[in-house]
Amino acid sequence: MNFGAECMLKIIGLSLLCLSAVLGFSESAKYEVATITKVKPHQAVVDNSTEPTSYEVSLQVENTTFVVLYTPVPTTDTVKYATGHDVLISVGDKTIRYSDLLGRSIELPILSRQTATAVRK
Repeated sequence: MNFGAECMLKIIGLSLLCLSAVLGFSESAKYEVATITKVKPHQAVVDNSTEPTSYEVSLQVENTTFVVLYTPVPTTDTVKYATGHDVLISVGDKTIRYSDLLGRSIELPILSRQTATAVRK
C-alpha cells in the first residue's frame, strides 16, 4: 500500500472513531406519538376579552395522559381545534418538548400526569 492510501485509511478510521464517540455520548431525545384528547381554557385575559391567554392541553401517550400548559402566540388560536390530532413529543421529568410547524423546539410545563388503569372485563 502506498503512503497516500495508508494515510487516507487512518483519517477515515479516526473520523469513524470520533463520530461513534460523539453519537455514544450525545443525549438523543426519544420522541413519541401523542394524541391531543382535550383542550380547555386555562385562564381568561385580563383586558375584558373572552379569549383565554393559555390552554390546558391533554395529551395521550400509550396509557398515560399528560396535561400541559400551552400559551399560543398572540392572534393564533388553532390549538382550540386540535383535539384528535397527533403530535410528536419528547417527555421529560417536568416538561414536554415538541417542534412547531416552523421547526422551533417548544417546551411546555407538565401540569399533571395520570396513568390509565386497566379496565377489567
